[in-house]
Amino acid sequence: MPPENPYLVNSPFPAVHNGSYRQGNTHLAGLLPDDTIETSFASTPKDRVSPWLLYSEQYPDGSHTLWGSTSTHIFKVVSTSKEFRVVSTHRIDKNPWINDLSWSLLMLQDHKVLTYDDNQFFLFGEKDPTDPYSEIVLEKKITMPKNIKSLSKLCRLYDGNIVFASRDGLIGIIDDEDFTLLATYKIPLKLREKAYHNDYAADEKGNIYISTTKKILGIQWNGKTIVPKWEVYMDFGGNRFQGIGTTPTLLGSGDNDKLVCVVDSQKPARMLAFWREEIPVDWKGLKGQDKRLAAAVELPNSRPAGKLMAAVENSPTAYGYDIAAAQYNGFLGQSCNTKKGVYKLKWKPDSNTMSLVWHRDDINMNNVLVYSAKTNYLYGSGKESDCNYYYYSLDWETGKTVRKYKLGVDKRFDDPGDANVIGPDRSIIYNSKKVLVRVRPKE
Repeated sequence: MPPENPYLVNSPFPAVHNGSYRQGNTHLAGLLPDDTIETSFASTPKDRVSPWLLYSEQYPDGSHTLWGSTSTHIFKVVSTSKEFRVVSTHRIDKNPWINDLSWSLLMLQDHKVLTYDDNQFFLFGEKDPTDPYSEIVLEKKITMPKNIKSLSKLCRLYDGNIVFASRDGLIGIIDDEDFTLLATYKIPLKLREKAYHNDYAADEKGNIYISTTKKILGIQWNGKTIVPKWEVYMDFGGNRFQGIGTTPTLLGSGDNDKLVCVVDSQKPARMLAFWREEIPVDWKGLKGQDKRLAAAVELPNSRPAGKLMAAVENSPTAYGYDIAAAQYNGFLGQSCNTKKGVYKLKWKPDSNTMSLVWHRDDINMNNVLVYSAKTNYLYGSGKESDCNYYYYSLDWETGKTVRKYKLGVDKRFDDPGDANVIGPDRSIIYNSKKVLVRVRPKE
Protein backbone atom coordinates (compact mmCIF):
# COMPACT_ATOMS: atom_id res chain seq x y z
CA MET A 1 0.00 0.00 0.00
CA PRO A 2 1.14 3.61 -0.49
CA PRO A 3 2.15 5.72 2.54
CA GLU A 4 -0.84 6.21 4.80
CA ASN A 5 -2.19 9.76 4.75
CA PRO A 6 -2.65 10.55 8.48
CA TYR A 7 -5.28 13.18 7.69
CA LEU A 8 -7.71 10.83 5.97
CA VAL A 9 -10.42 9.69 8.35
CA ASN A 10 -10.35 6.19 9.80
CA SER A 11 -12.94 4.73 7.47
CA PRO A 12 -13.37 1.68 5.22
CA PHE A 13 -13.31 4.01 2.16
CA PRO A 14 -12.55 7.65 3.14
CA ALA A 15 -11.65 9.30 -0.17
CA VAL A 16 -12.12 9.20 -3.93
CA HIS A 17 -10.21 6.14 -5.27
CA ASN A 18 -9.67 5.33 -1.56
CA GLY A 19 -6.67 7.60 -1.09
CA SER A 20 -4.52 10.43 -2.34
CA TYR A 21 -2.49 8.04 -4.54
CA ARG A 22 -5.78 7.21 -6.34
CA GLN A 23 -4.96 3.49 -6.41
CA GLY A 24 -8.47 2.13 -5.78
CA ASN A 25 -7.37 -0.71 -3.52
CA THR A 26 -8.44 -1.81 -0.04
CA HIS A 27 -7.28 -4.03 2.82
CA LEU A 28 -10.86 -5.23 3.32
CA ALA A 29 -12.12 -8.52 1.94
CA GLY A 30 -14.79 -8.51 -0.74
CA LEU A 31 -16.88 -11.39 -2.03
CA LEU A 32 -15.47 -14.91 -1.57
CA PRO A 33 -15.83 -17.92 -3.92
CA ASP A 34 -18.29 -19.78 -1.68
CA ASP A 35 -20.57 -16.80 -1.10
CA THR A 36 -24.22 -16.80 -2.03
CA ILE A 37 -25.20 -13.22 -2.69
CA GLU A 38 -28.25 -11.08 -2.15
CA THR A 39 -28.88 -7.75 -3.88
CA SER A 40 -30.84 -4.69 -2.82
CA PHE A 41 -31.46 -1.11 -3.94
CA ALA A 42 -31.65 2.23 -2.16
CA SER A 43 -33.40 5.20 -3.79
CA THR A 44 -31.66 8.57 -3.95
CA PRO A 45 -32.98 12.14 -4.38
CA LYS A 46 -33.85 13.18 -7.94
CA ASP A 47 -32.42 9.99 -9.46
CA ARG A 48 -29.10 11.54 -10.53
CA VAL A 49 -26.35 9.73 -8.65
CA SER A 50 -22.67 10.72 -8.65
CA PRO A 51 -19.74 8.35 -9.25
CA TRP A 52 -18.59 8.33 -5.62
CA LEU A 53 -19.68 6.95 -2.27
CA LEU A 54 -17.54 7.37 0.84
CA TYR A 55 -17.71 5.64 4.22
CA SER A 56 -17.78 7.63 7.44
CA GLU A 57 -15.79 7.01 10.59
CA GLN A 58 -17.25 4.61 13.15
CA TYR A 59 -20.13 5.67 15.37
CA PRO A 60 -20.18 4.74 19.07
CA ASP A 61 -22.24 1.62 18.23
CA GLY A 62 -19.52 0.42 15.81
CA SER A 63 -21.47 1.17 12.63
CA HIS A 64 -20.62 3.36 9.63
CA THR A 65 -22.69 5.37 7.17
CA LEU A 66 -22.04 6.10 3.51
CA TRP A 67 -22.25 9.58 2.00
CA GLY A 68 -22.82 10.52 -1.63
CA SER A 69 -24.27 13.23 -3.81
CA THR A 70 -26.59 13.83 -6.73
CA SER A 71 -26.67 16.90 -8.97
CA THR A 72 -28.88 18.61 -6.36
CA HIS A 73 -28.44 16.87 -2.98
CA ILE A 74 -25.99 15.38 -0.58
CA PHE A 75 -27.24 12.22 1.13
CA LYS A 76 -26.42 9.68 3.83
CA VAL A 77 -27.00 5.91 3.70
CA VAL A 78 -27.37 3.24 6.37
CA SER A 79 -26.33 -0.27 5.31
CA THR A 80 -26.87 -3.11 7.80
CA SER A 81 -27.93 -6.74 7.61
CA LYS A 82 -31.54 -5.59 8.07
CA GLU A 83 -31.75 -2.43 5.95
CA PHE A 84 -30.20 -0.48 3.10
CA ARG A 85 -31.63 2.99 2.62
CA VAL A 86 -31.00 6.73 2.41
CA VAL A 87 -31.75 8.12 5.87
CA SER A 88 -31.12 11.85 5.37
CA THR A 89 -30.63 14.33 2.51
CA HIS A 90 -29.85 18.02 2.14
CA ARG A 91 -30.51 20.04 -0.98
CA ILE A 92 -27.80 22.35 -2.35
CA ASP A 93 -28.41 23.15 -6.01
CA LYS A 94 -31.88 23.97 -7.33
CA ASN A 95 -30.99 23.15 -10.94
CA PRO A 96 -31.10 19.36 -11.56
CA TRP A 97 -29.20 19.76 -14.85
CA ILE A 98 -26.13 21.22 -13.21
CA ASN A 99 -23.94 18.37 -11.97
CA ASP A 100 -20.84 20.16 -10.60
CA LEU A 101 -21.80 18.92 -7.14
CA SER A 102 -21.97 15.32 -8.19
CA TRP A 103 -18.28 14.72 -8.82
CA SER A 104 -16.45 14.91 -5.52
CA LEU A 105 -16.79 15.07 -1.77
CA LEU A 106 -14.34 14.65 1.08
CA MET A 107 -14.89 12.93 4.43
CA LEU A 108 -13.54 14.88 7.41
CA GLN A 109 -13.21 14.04 11.09
CA ASP A 110 -16.21 14.03 13.44
CA HIS A 111 -18.64 12.88 10.74
CA LYS A 112 -18.28 16.01 8.63
CA VAL A 113 -18.29 16.16 4.84
CA LEU A 114 -16.93 18.86 2.53
CA THR A 115 -18.33 19.40 -0.96
CA TYR A 116 -18.93 22.33 -3.31
CA ASP A 117 -21.12 23.97 -5.91
CA ASP A 118 -20.02 26.69 -8.34
CA ASN A 119 -17.68 28.89 -6.24
CA GLN A 120 -18.80 27.82 -2.76
CA PHE A 121 -17.71 25.07 -0.39
CA PHE A 122 -20.27 23.45 1.90
CA LEU A 123 -19.34 21.83 5.21
CA PHE A 124 -21.97 19.35 6.36
CA GLY A 125 -22.31 17.58 9.67
CA GLU A 126 -25.00 15.79 11.66
CA LYS A 127 -27.48 17.07 14.20
CA ASP A 128 -26.27 14.28 16.50
CA PRO A 129 -22.86 12.93 15.38
CA THR A 130 -23.26 9.90 17.65
CA ASP A 131 -26.36 8.69 15.77
CA PRO A 132 -26.03 7.22 12.23
CA TYR A 133 -29.70 8.07 11.55
CA SER A 134 -29.29 11.70 12.55
CA GLU A 135 -30.31 14.51 10.20
CA ILE A 136 -27.72 16.13 7.92
CA VAL A 137 -27.12 19.80 8.78
CA LEU A 138 -25.25 22.52 6.89
CA GLU A 139 -22.61 23.84 9.31
CA LYS A 140 -20.71 26.28 7.15
CA LYS A 141 -20.72 27.86 3.70
CA ILE A 142 -17.40 29.19 2.34
CA THR A 143 -17.41 31.50 -0.69
CA MET A 144 -14.28 31.67 -2.81
CA PRO A 145 -13.08 34.88 -4.56
CA LYS A 146 -15.02 35.84 -7.69
CA ASN A 147 -12.22 34.74 -10.03
CA ILE A 148 -12.63 31.13 -8.82
CA LYS A 149 -15.57 29.52 -10.58
CA SER A 150 -16.87 26.01 -11.22
CA LEU A 151 -15.08 24.26 -8.35
CA SER A 152 -14.32 20.65 -9.17
CA LYS A 153 -12.51 17.79 -7.41
CA LEU A 154 -11.11 17.58 -3.87
CA CYS A 155 -8.03 15.81 -2.51
CA ARG A 156 -6.55 15.69 1.00
CA LEU A 157 -2.83 16.41 1.00
CA TYR A 158 -0.39 14.71 3.36
CA ASP A 159 -0.01 17.91 5.41
CA GLY A 160 -3.77 17.98 6.01
CA ASN A 161 -4.58 20.83 3.67
CA ILE A 162 -7.07 20.35 0.85
CA VAL A 163 -6.42 20.90 -2.85
CA PHE A 164 -9.19 21.72 -5.30
CA ALA A 165 -9.44 22.35 -9.02
CA SER A 166 -11.71 24.57 -11.08
CA ARG A 167 -12.83 23.83 -14.60
CA ASP A 168 -10.67 26.55 -16.15
CA GLY A 169 -7.46 24.94 -14.87
CA LEU A 170 -7.03 26.84 -11.62
CA ILE A 171 -5.62 24.77 -8.74
CA GLY A 172 -6.09 25.99 -5.16
CA ILE A 173 -5.08 25.03 -1.62
CA ILE A 174 -7.40 25.66 1.33
CA ASP A 175 -6.63 25.33 5.02
CA ASP A 176 -7.98 22.13 6.58
CA GLU A 177 -9.39 23.91 9.65
CA ASP A 178 -10.96 27.19 8.58
CA PHE A 179 -10.96 26.57 4.78
CA THR A 180 -9.27 29.88 4.01
CA LEU A 181 -7.55 30.11 0.64
CA LEU A 182 -3.79 29.61 0.98
CA ALA A 183 -2.53 29.56 -2.61
CA THR A 184 -3.57 29.19 -6.24
CA TYR A 185 -1.89 28.17 -9.49
CA LYS A 186 -3.32 28.53 -12.99
CA ILE A 187 -2.40 25.72 -15.37
CA PRO A 188 -1.27 27.32 -18.65
CA LEU A 189 -3.64 26.10 -21.37
CA LYS A 190 -3.26 26.26 -25.13
CA LEU A 191 -6.06 26.92 -27.60
CA ARG A 192 -8.86 24.33 -27.20
CA GLU A 193 -7.00 22.59 -24.35
CA LYS A 194 -9.34 21.57 -21.51
CA ALA A 195 -8.38 20.90 -17.90
CA TYR A 196 -11.64 19.88 -16.24
CA HIS A 197 -12.17 16.29 -17.27
CA ASN A 198 -10.22 14.18 -14.79
CA ASP A 199 -9.37 14.05 -11.10
CA TYR A 200 -5.76 14.16 -9.90
CA ALA A 201 -3.41 12.44 -7.45
CA ALA A 202 -1.09 13.69 -4.68
CA ASP A 203 1.89 12.17 -2.89
CA GLU A 204 3.52 12.61 0.52
CA LYS A 205 5.91 15.33 -0.75
CA GLY A 206 3.13 17.69 -1.78
CA ASN A 207 3.44 16.76 -5.45
CA ILE A 208 0.17 16.90 -7.39
CA TYR A 209 -0.27 15.16 -10.75
CA ILE A 210 -2.85 16.44 -13.21
CA SER A 211 -3.83 15.67 -16.79
CA THR A 212 -5.44 17.96 -19.35
CA THR A 213 -6.65 17.06 -22.84
CA LYS A 214 -3.14 17.74 -24.19
CA LYS A 215 -0.61 17.19 -21.43
CA ILE A 216 0.23 15.69 -18.06
CA LEU A 217 2.02 17.77 -15.47
CA GLY A 218 3.45 17.72 -11.99
CA ILE A 219 3.17 20.67 -9.60
CA GLN A 220 4.12 20.91 -5.92
CA TRP A 221 2.62 22.54 -2.84
CA ASN A 222 5.68 23.40 -0.73
CA GLY A 223 3.73 24.68 2.25
CA LYS A 224 3.72 28.27 1.04
CA THR A 225 3.02 28.28 -2.69
CA ILE A 226 2.34 26.02 -5.68
CA VAL A 227 5.37 25.47 -7.89
CA PRO A 228 5.34 23.96 -11.40
CA LYS A 229 7.76 21.00 -11.68
CA TRP A 230 7.34 19.44 -15.13
CA GLU A 231 4.93 18.94 -17.99
CA VAL A 232 4.75 16.60 -20.99
CA TYR A 233 2.72 17.40 -24.09
CA MET A 234 1.52 14.31 -25.98
CA ASP A 235 -1.05 13.26 -28.53
CA PHE A 236 -3.39 11.53 -26.13
CA GLY A 237 -6.09 11.17 -28.78
CA GLY A 238 -9.68 11.81 -27.85
CA ASN A 239 -11.52 15.12 -27.77
CA ARG A 240 -12.68 17.78 -25.32
CA PHE A 241 -15.24 15.38 -23.83
CA GLN A 242 -12.90 12.41 -23.46
CA GLY A 243 -9.95 14.26 -21.98
CA ILE A 244 -6.77 12.27 -21.59
CA GLY A 245 -8.82 9.23 -20.61
CA THR A 246 -8.25 8.61 -16.91
CA THR A 247 -7.34 10.10 -13.54
CA PRO A 248 -3.59 9.71 -12.82
CA THR A 249 -2.70 6.73 -10.62
CA LEU A 250 0.57 6.67 -8.65
CA LEU A 251 2.93 3.67 -8.43
CA GLY A 252 5.92 3.32 -6.13
CA SER A 253 6.96 5.16 -2.97
CA GLY A 254 9.94 5.50 -0.63
CA ASP A 255 13.21 4.63 -2.41
CA ASN A 256 11.46 2.68 -5.16
CA ASP A 257 10.78 3.77 -8.73
CA LYS A 258 8.06 6.42 -8.67
CA LEU A 259 5.64 6.58 -11.59
CA VAL A 260 2.37 8.26 -12.47
CA CYS A 261 0.13 6.30 -14.85
CA VAL A 262 -2.78 7.21 -17.11
CA VAL A 263 -4.60 5.54 -19.98
CA ASP A 264 -4.90 7.69 -23.09
CA SER A 265 -7.71 7.95 -25.66
CA GLN A 266 -5.92 6.46 -28.63
CA LYS A 267 -7.27 3.48 -30.61
CA PRO A 268 -6.22 1.13 -29.14
CA ALA A 269 -5.69 2.86 -25.82
CA ARG A 270 -2.28 2.83 -24.17
CA MET A 271 -1.22 2.60 -20.56
CA LEU A 272 1.29 5.43 -20.14
CA ALA A 273 3.76 5.66 -17.26
CA PHE A 274 5.80 8.79 -16.49
CA TRP A 275 8.69 9.31 -14.07
CA ARG A 276 7.20 11.29 -11.17
CA GLU A 277 10.32 12.91 -9.75
CA GLU A 278 13.90 12.96 -11.03
CA ILE A 279 14.42 10.95 -14.20
CA PRO A 280 17.02 8.19 -13.52
CA VAL A 281 20.43 9.20 -14.84
CA ASP A 282 20.80 5.92 -16.75
CA TRP A 283 17.37 6.20 -18.42
CA LYS A 284 17.87 6.58 -22.19
CA GLY A 285 14.22 7.25 -22.95
CA LEU A 286 11.78 5.77 -25.45
CA LYS A 287 12.49 6.46 -29.10
CA GLY A 288 10.85 9.65 -30.33
CA GLN A 289 9.21 10.42 -26.96
CA ASP A 290 9.71 12.89 -24.14
CA LYS A 291 12.35 11.46 -21.82
CA ARG A 292 9.93 11.57 -18.88
CA LEU A 293 7.76 8.88 -20.52
CA ALA A 294 8.79 5.59 -18.92
CA ALA A 295 6.40 3.19 -20.71
CA ALA A 296 3.63 3.06 -23.31
CA VAL A 297 1.81 -0.27 -23.55
CA GLU A 298 -1.14 -0.91 -25.88
CA LEU A 299 -4.28 -2.43 -24.38
CA PRO A 300 -5.31 -5.00 -27.02
CA ASN A 301 -8.54 -4.30 -28.94
CA SER A 302 -9.56 -1.41 -26.67
CA ARG A 303 -11.72 1.08 -28.56
CA PRO A 304 -14.25 3.80 -27.73
CA ALA A 305 -17.85 2.65 -27.34
CA GLY A 306 -19.06 6.06 -28.59
CA LYS A 307 -17.88 9.37 -29.99
CA LEU A 308 -17.95 11.11 -26.63
CA MET A 309 -16.16 8.38 -24.68
CA ALA A 310 -12.62 7.15 -24.17
CA ALA A 311 -11.93 3.43 -24.60
CA VAL A 312 -10.81 3.32 -20.96
CA GLU A 313 -12.70 6.00 -19.06
CA ASN A 314 -12.22 4.70 -15.52
CA SER A 315 -9.03 5.20 -13.58
CA PRO A 316 -6.52 2.34 -13.34
CA THR A 317 -6.50 0.36 -10.11
CA ALA A 318 -3.09 -0.44 -8.61
CA TYR A 319 -1.31 -2.43 -5.92
CA GLY A 320 2.47 -2.34 -5.64
CA TYR A 321 3.77 -2.20 -9.22
CA ASP A 322 0.70 -3.99 -10.60
CA ILE A 323 -1.99 -1.93 -12.33
CA ALA A 324 -5.29 -2.89 -13.99
CA ALA A 325 -7.76 -1.15 -16.32
CA ALA A 326 -10.92 -2.09 -18.20
CA GLN A 327 -12.71 -1.27 -21.45
CA TYR A 328 -15.51 1.24 -20.95
CA ASN A 329 -19.05 0.89 -22.36
CA GLY A 330 -20.62 4.20 -21.48
CA PHE A 331 -22.78 6.04 -18.98
CA LEU A 332 -26.11 6.04 -20.83
CA GLY A 333 -26.85 2.35 -20.32
CA GLN A 334 -24.92 -0.67 -21.55
CA SER A 335 -26.14 -2.58 -24.59
CA CYS A 336 -26.33 -6.37 -24.77
CA ASN A 337 -23.39 -6.21 -27.17
CA THR A 338 -20.81 -4.59 -24.92
CA LYS A 339 -17.16 -4.25 -25.85
CA LYS A 340 -15.01 -6.56 -23.75
CA GLY A 341 -11.62 -6.04 -22.15
CA VAL A 342 -9.88 -6.20 -18.76
CA TYR A 343 -6.11 -5.67 -18.55
CA LYS A 344 -3.41 -6.20 -15.93
CA LEU A 345 0.09 -4.77 -16.33
CA LYS A 346 3.24 -4.71 -14.21
CA TRP A 347 6.17 -2.32 -13.90
CA LYS A 348 9.51 -4.14 -13.64
CA PRO A 349 12.11 -1.97 -11.89
CA ASP A 350 15.01 -4.30 -12.76
CA SER A 351 14.53 -3.61 -16.48
CA ASN A 352 12.62 -0.30 -16.34
CA THR A 353 9.83 -1.77 -18.45
CA MET A 354 6.08 -2.22 -18.18
CA SER A 355 4.41 -5.24 -19.74
CA LEU A 356 0.98 -6.79 -20.10
CA VAL A 357 0.61 -9.65 -17.59
CA TRP A 358 -2.84 -10.84 -18.73
CA HIS A 359 -5.91 -9.58 -20.48
CA ARG A 360 -9.49 -10.79 -20.84
CA ASP A 361 -11.40 -10.21 -24.08
CA ASP A 362 -14.54 -12.08 -23.01
CA ILE A 363 -15.97 -10.08 -20.10
CA ASN A 364 -17.18 -6.54 -19.43
CA MET A 365 -16.40 -4.70 -16.18
CA ASN A 366 -17.79 -1.18 -16.62
CA ASN A 367 -17.00 0.24 -13.18
CA VAL A 368 -14.01 1.84 -11.52
CA LEU A 369 -12.29 -1.43 -10.67
CA VAL A 370 -11.60 -2.19 -7.01
CA TYR A 371 -8.85 -4.54 -5.76
CA SER A 372 -8.88 -6.31 -2.39
CA ALA A 373 -5.45 -7.10 -0.95
CA LYS A 374 -7.19 -9.40 1.54
CA THR A 375 -8.66 -11.73 -1.10
CA ASN A 376 -6.24 -10.85 -3.96
CA TYR A 377 -9.27 -10.41 -6.23
CA LEU A 378 -10.36 -7.70 -8.64
CA TYR A 379 -14.08 -6.83 -8.54
CA GLY A 380 -16.54 -5.34 -11.01
CA SER A 381 -19.72 -5.79 -13.03
CA GLY A 382 -21.04 -5.49 -16.57
CA LYS A 383 -23.71 -6.49 -19.05
CA GLU A 384 -23.21 -9.50 -21.31
CA SER A 385 -24.67 -10.86 -24.60
CA ASP A 386 -27.59 -12.56 -22.84
CA CYS A 387 -28.65 -9.07 -21.63
CA ASN A 388 -28.03 -10.03 -18.00
CA TYR A 389 -25.78 -8.08 -15.65
CA TYR A 390 -23.07 -10.08 -13.86
CA TYR A 391 -20.79 -9.36 -10.94
CA TYR A 392 -17.25 -10.75 -11.23
CA SER A 393 -14.31 -11.50 -9.02
CA LEU A 394 -11.07 -12.13 -10.93
CA ASP A 395 -7.81 -13.58 -9.67
CA TRP A 396 -5.34 -10.67 -9.52
CA GLU A 397 -2.38 -12.83 -10.55
CA THR A 398 -3.90 -14.76 -13.46
CA GLY A 399 -7.04 -12.88 -14.50
CA LYS A 400 -9.10 -16.07 -14.28
CA THR A 401 -12.71 -15.81 -13.10
CA VAL A 402 -12.95 -16.76 -9.43
CA ARG A 403 -16.72 -16.32 -9.35
CA LYS A 404 -19.41 -14.99 -11.69
CA TYR A 405 -22.63 -13.88 -9.98
CA LYS A 406 -25.73 -13.39 -12.11
CA LEU A 407 -27.47 -10.17 -11.10
CA GLY A 408 -30.30 -10.22 -13.66
CA VAL A 409 -31.75 -8.03 -16.41
CA ASP A 410 -33.00 -5.21 -14.16
CA LYS A 411 -31.56 -1.97 -15.59
CA ARG A 412 -31.03 -0.68 -12.09
CA PHE A 413 -27.93 -2.90 -11.99
CA ASP A 414 -26.32 -0.84 -14.76
CA ASP A 415 -23.05 0.63 -13.48
CA PRO A 416 -22.28 3.73 -15.60
CA GLY A 417 -18.65 3.76 -14.53
CA ASP A 418 -18.75 4.43 -10.80
CA ALA A 419 -16.69 3.45 -7.78
CA ASN A 420 -17.41 0.08 -6.16
CA VAL A 421 -16.94 0.42 -2.40
CA ILE A 422 -16.16 -2.59 -0.22
CA GLY A 423 -17.52 -2.38 3.31
CA PRO A 424 -16.50 -4.02 6.60
CA ASP A 425 -19.17 -6.73 6.15
CA ARG A 426 -17.81 -7.58 2.63
CA SER A 427 -20.75 -5.82 0.99
CA ILE A 428 -19.95 -4.11 -2.30
CA ILE A 429 -21.97 -0.96 -2.96
CA TYR A 430 -22.06 1.17 -6.09
CA ASN A 431 -24.14 3.85 -7.76
CA SER A 432 -26.20 3.02 -10.78
CA LYS A 433 -27.84 5.88 -12.67
CA LYS A 434 -30.90 6.11 -10.44
CA VAL A 435 -30.30 4.04 -7.31
CA LEU A 436 -27.60 2.63 -5.07
CA VAL A 437 -26.90 -1.06 -5.55
CA ARG A 438 -25.67 -3.41 -2.84
CA VAL A 439 -24.23 -6.86 -3.58
CA ARG A 440 -23.88 -8.63 -0.25
CA PRO A 441 -22.90 -12.09 1.01
CA LYS A 442 -26.06 -13.81 2.18
CA GLU A 443 -26.04 -14.72 5.88
